[in-house]
Amino acid sequence: MEERLNSTKPLDDLKEQGSELQRQNEEDQAIIQDDNASLSAKEGAEARVAERNEELARLQTQVEERERALPLQEIIKEIFKNCGVTVTSILLEAGVTIGAVVGTVTNALKATGKALGTGLKDISMKLGSMLPGLIGQVANFLFKTARQVVGLLAEHTLLLILAVVVFLLERYLKRR
Repeated sequence: MEERLNSTKPLDDLKEQGSELQRQNEEDQAIIQDDNASLSAKEGAEARVAERNEELARLQTQVEERERALPLQEIIKEIFKNCGVTVTSILLEAGVTIGAVVGTVTNALKATGKALGTGLKDISMKLGSMLPGLIGQVANFLFKTARQVVGLLAEHTLLLILAVVVFLLERYLKRR
């Protein structure tokens, strides 16, 4: 009858019941170890400890059987609960990691864009001075414009990354 009753209880209640029995055993162990306690009190405490130990053994067996029957999702939840890991902490860690990666990529792209803009500026100045007349000015204009575009992209790298992600996501969704 006790097994049937315990089989309907939630697993947490069974564990709580086991910890309560252990706490009561500790109290009775203190009575047994007390030199000032009477012999009848010690014998009563010993009898209660023995009875609770039997009940704890049955309870522990039921807890182990129930834990073995748990689906994987529940086992993982239990592990996270025991370790103090919450969904919020996992999401925070994922956000921090993604933020660090995006920040590093953004900084690298900005530095590359600025270097490319400087290179284009140098090329436009050299071509402008080397090529005669109108051709030199057209080449100079093209490279100056390219430098400005690259500089704009370097300043707004995060928007560029976002545009690439949206583009890739859109292509992926169209293929599906």
